[in-house]
Amino acid sequence: MRLTREDVIRSAVELLDEVGLDRLTTRALTTRLGVAAGALYWHVRSKAELLSAVAEEIMRPAFTPPPHGRSGDWAAQTTAFAHRTRRALLAHRDGARVVAGHLPLSAESLEATEAGLALLRATGLPLAKAAQFGHAVTCYVTGFVLQEQAAPPTPPGPLPEISLEHHPNLARWIAEKPADNDRSFAAGLSFLLDGLRAGLRAGLRTDPPPA
Repeated sequence: MRLTREDVIRSAVELLDEVGLDRLTTRALTTRLGVAAGALYWHVRSKAELLSAVAEEIMRPAFTPPPHGRSGDWAAQTTAFAHRTRRALLAHRDGARVVAGHLPLSAESLEATEAGLALLRATGLPLAKAAQFGHAVTCYVTGFVLQEQAAPPTPPGPLPEISLEHHPNLARWIAEKPADNDRSFAAGLSFLLDGLRAGLRAGLRTDPPPA
């Protein structure tokens, strides 16, 4: 059967999930596909291009909103996109590392970026501020998932003693049982959204809303 680019990318994603980013090599991929290196490079010219295509595949669910999932509410849309992105990254081993290091520049990613900028510009936000806010949200999501995926399953050694006397805030926080990752992620995202809302109320708009 003739090898296609889709076969290459699908196998690369499967290999990523099995062995992780550090062991995702072109040699391992050609072995998995049962082809020579030349057949692989016919479809992707370099490992960098391969990883960019893998990043596009990982992010595809984030760039595709559910039916009737778009509204004119910038906060609701930003929240939905952030959660879709986190789920997409968590769905694959080292997903955040791949996407952070190999930014996908597909038609879908460009369309999603343009739609996000247009949504924020509709509030009257200047283009530069809209782009900075979008970048901040993207960095928050990627950084959060990087920590989730890098966290060891168990502590590397015994933890130092945490006492109410010496660490009053930390001790109380631990006693209150901090929120799980899902709630922590949502709370952090809310801080970003609240910051922009406050800025808009304070007159951050300097451009008229686009017609």
